[in-house]
Amino acid sequence: MEILNNTLRLLFKHYNDREHDDVIVMHEGDFDAEAQKAVIAGRPEIKFHHLKGEDWKDPPAKVMESRKHWAGVEGMGYRKMMRLYAVRIWPMMKKLGYRWVSRFDDDSYLLSEIPYNLFGFMEHYGIGYGYRNIARETGLIWPKPDDYSAYLRNYSKKHMEGTTGWYLDLCESKESVDDLTRENCGEQFGFYNNFFVADIERFLQPDVQNFLNYVDESGKIFTNRWNDLILQSSTVQFFLNKNATFHFTGWTYGHNSGYHDMLHYGIVQVGRFVKEPWRAYQYYMEHELKWNIEMHKKYLHNVNGLLTLVNPSPGNCCANEEPAGWDNPESVLTPTQFLC
Repeated sequence: MEILNNTLRLLFKHYNDREHDDVIVMHEGDFDAEAQKAVIAGRPEIKFHHLKGEDWKDPPAKVMESRKHWAGVEGMGYRKMMRLYAVRIWPMMKKLGYRWVSRFDDDSYLLSEIPYNLFGFMEHYGIGYGYRNIARETGLIWPKPDDYSAYLRNYSKKHMEGTTGWYLDLCESKESVDDLTRENCGEQFGFYNNFFVADIERFLQPDVQNFLNYVDESGKIFTNRWNDLILQSSTVQFFLNKNATFHFTGWTYGHNSGYHDMLHYGIVQVGRFVKEPWRAYQYYMEHELKWNIEMHKKYLHNVNGLLTLVNPSPGNCCANEEPAGWDNPESVLTPTQFLC
């Protein structure tokens, strides 16, 4: 509850005290009326939505039969979350009456002002998908390193006449769908989608829905741990016009998985338009995050001119090769990301 309250405090301080957009807290039934009232705390924009039914169901019995062989160590709730943000978020939010949706995890931090309305910005400039940070994610957790790429290749050949949108833009060879391999393209160029803004109507179009339903019916979200990050990133690059995507960099954003006494797995990136970024960073660390500056010095990087606190190392985040000296130890059972 403390983490959620801090996330909401920062979101309202730097954005929603001015914009008054609806903020929906999704939950599994673990917020009773008293707990909801405490979180709302006089902010009527906050609403609660109990996840259930088609949006939060267990996989089919056939998929459940192989559960002991599923990739990764994540539990059922985590895998349902992956399915929610990859597949179900679009029809769910449409049913709730919305045209636009933005995700903001309870372990995300908005640390400087967004001086405009996010949804108005998207609509005004004709943007279908906006993101704040980039993540390069590996497929090594899966039975074969090229499994996911092979799945995309096969889908494209069967259902898209071999087209790939702009997925191949960062690959070495870009001649045909057969170039969509992990060896040729490296780690997938993905969107660190604990924050995103999207046009719900675009994601409900037949091309996107056919792909997402195809993946959903395969059960691979559960069995292979094909998560919402890679699926959402592939969807955007396969089907949305590249000019209809936008990389927000102007304001400071952070996300941290794990305990919140320090940066464990995530990023804090000072916004491009924040004045005196070093002084701003010191303020965030001392007053908002309450993290030890000296302890975090080893995680500081300059990423494309932006002061960035990040773990794991960003390396050359948009390169195809893992940065030198950043080996994935045997103890790591989940995909390694390079964040920027």
